[in-house]
Order: sequence, then C-alpha cells, then structure tokens
Amino acid sequence: METNETDKLITGFLRGKLNSEEEIKLLTWVKQSRKNKDLFLKRQALSEEELIRKKDPASNESWKRLKVKIASLSIQKSEIRLQDRQFRKILAIAAAFVMGVIISSVVITFLPGGKNMQALQYVTTPYGARTQFQLPDGSTVWLNSGSKLSYPSHFAKNRKVSLEGEAFFKVQKGRPFIVSTKYANVRVKGTSFNVKAFQNEDFETTLVSGSVQVKRNETGEEITLQPGFQVKQGKGKWASAKVETELFTSWKEGKLIFRNEYLPEVAKSLERWYNVTIELDNDPRLAKIYFSGIIEMESFPEVLELLKTTSPIDYTFDKKSRTLHIIRK
Repeated sequence: METNETDKLITGFLRGKLNSEEEIKLLTWVKQSRKNKDLFLKRQALSEEELIRKKDPASNESWKRLKVKIASLSIQKSEIRLQDRQFRKILAIAAAFVMGVIISSVVITFLPGGKNMQALQYVTTPYGARTQFQLPDGSTVWLNSGSKLSYPSHFAKNRKVSLEGEAFFKVQKGRPFIVSTKYANVRVKGTSFNVKAFQNEDFETTLVSGSVQVKRNETGEEITLQPGFQVKQGKGKWASAKVETELFTSWKEGKLIFRNEYLPEVAKSLERWYNVTIELDNDPRLAKIYFSGIIEMESFPEVLELLKTTSPIDYTFDKKSRTLHIIRK
C-alpha cells in the first residue's frame, strides 16, 4: 500500500472508524512483514501516550470501541466453521491483533492530589491485552495482561512505582528507581528488568542489563542480581539462578515461550493471554504434564489443538462463559 493510504488506515483503526473491508486490508498488510508490524506498534504506542497526556474522555471512548472490536474478532475466530477456509484465513489475520500485534485495551485513571500530594496515575491492562508507555522521567514500561501500575504524575526524591502483576522496565539513569510489590521492593538506577508479582503466584525478578537489588518485604533479606540472573520466591523460599532471560521477557514482543513448563503454570499464562478461564480436572496426573513451545499470533482454538496434539489431554470449552475444562486422557 502507499504510505498515505497506510497512515489513513492505521489512524482509522485506532479511532475505531474502519469498515470490515478496510480492517481486513490493514490486518493483511500488518502481517506481511516485521517492518509493517513494528510501524503499526509504534503508531499505536504514540496514540496511547497522547491519551495519557491529554486525559481526553473522547479518546478513552475510542479505546473502548477498539477493545470491543478486537473482542468480537476473537469470538468470531473461535466459532468459525473449519470448512470455510477463506473466512478462517481472514480471521486468523485478525486474531494476530489479539495475540501480540495490538497492545491496547488500557484503562487509565487519574486521582487528583491535595496541596501536598501529587496526582496518582494508574495504568491497568485487562486479560487479553498488553501495553507500553513512558513514565514521567522517560523510563519505558511494558505492562502485561491482568496487571496494574500506579505512579505519581511527577517523581520527587525517589522514583517509586507500585506494581500488581507483571511488567518489564527500561529505566533511565538517575535517582534511585523503586518497584514496590506485595512480595518485595526492587531497587535500581538505570537498567532493564522484568518483575512478576501476581497474586498467589511465585514472585520473580529477571535482570537483562544493569544491576538490581531485591529486598524481601517479610524478612528484609536483600539479593543483588547481575545480568542474566533471576531471583524467585517459591514455597516461601528465595533463590537466585542464571536463566535464559528471553523465556521471561518475550511476552512484551507478543510471544509466549515455554521450556518444559508444567501445565498448571501454562494454564495461568494462557488465561491472562487470551482472557479465558481454565479449569484443570481433579486429576494429579495433569500437574505432571509439561509443555515446550512458542506461541506467537496463534488464535486460542489453534493453541488448544496444539496442546491436545502434543499432550495426553482433552478438553471442553463453554463459549458463553469462556471457560475451558481440561481432562487427562
């Protein structure tokens, strides 16, 4: 497509104003190359930054309309008849926006402060969505599905943010930067790292570059990480080890990478990634099944068939409640 036409289609999509024919044309173009995908993501990120900057209710409504559109495409993809190949192909392209191409559906709220307080800002990503944005100091955050980050409109002595869920940070050098979670505080100056702090799941901090200090809330125990290392809390114990950082950070690129990951943990990731509920049958054998693979742009039905083909499981799916029940064959 010509550059002007591409710009027009991207702008129209982000404003929720394209018709079905235009959407298919844009989605097909995005999937043609990595360059196209990166261009779309850049434009989408700029739109989110503008939304945060303007605090515009009309812009918020545009994002809500876009979220509904994406959800409807996802539902169509899961209900399509297998024999209709052309329609399946079109919706497979649309599903790419649900899985890693579109990183939107962000809920942003602003809490006004008093005379001696700064305004507190929240960025929340529901299940099935991810987002990227900048903090007041220029640091970049990628926020994963089902996560929430709060931060002041302007940083004071320390740069402190609060996280529930998972986020990747690329921190600008300067004053101390602290990520506060239920389990620990992660303290840095200028570095890139991933923090996973979901409710009732193991806490993890994975360092890509620089240096971080992780201080456990319960005991005050401190661990300093070097690049390529991860600290993890499991069953009340803390341990650090060298890891393949890509396994824990690829989600921000629209990929899930599993390496001998047991089914209960895979299920938690898929729940957030696809905005579904996954129930495992009361069978201890299910917890011993593990999975290795890369999920990128696959629709939920395609992932289910992949799991079924590579593992001794079967499943039923309730489309109305979006609940998946997995049993052991």
